[in-house]
Amino acid sequence: MRKLLLLLSITTFIPLTAFDRAEQISISNIETTIIKAENVLRYDIKLKNLGKKTVKSEFDSPGHHHYGLEIVVRPGKKLASKMELVNDSKFIKMVSMGGGATGLIEPGTEGSFHVEYKIKDGENLKEVKKLAFDSTLLLLDGVNIIKEFPLNKRLSNMITLNNTPRLRVINYQFHK
Repeated sequence: MRKLLLLLSITTFIPLTAFDRAEQISISNIETTIIKAENVLRYDIKLKNLGKKTVKSEFDSPGHHHYGLEIVVRPGKKLASKMELVNDSKFIKMVSMGGGATGLIEPGTEGSFHVEYKIKDGENLKEVKKLAFDSTLLLLDGVNIIKEFPLNKRLSNMITLNNTPRLRVINYQFHK
């Protein structure tokens, strides 16, 4: 029994200490785009490294493919109702249509990330665009969530440029 408790306490503590630079990351810009021809919701995101150390993946695996830093948008209930969702998962995940990321973020610089998700056929695209921030941005290192950014709480910072809603947050720290 003691061995089991020791094992549980060690494995619970490891994910919390595996990525020690999460607090030095902030969102500096988010833009959403609807790609009508493909029925896709796209997020373009810039994350800023406010710290003095490089933010890079610390995830290691016995395989040959390193996962690296990745962003994922977890939808809220309203957005999820408009999007294609992955069926065989215990997580609420939108169907990914692709994405890309900067491999690392040097101190004082921004890293660029983008992700695209499939919208259900027949949905009102303007409504999907309005609901894009009914979500949480997750920063992953391999399979570990290292930081969550609740986007629905930042709607007060929303601005519109050329009829395109954008969220601009400069030097604001979201908390895990």
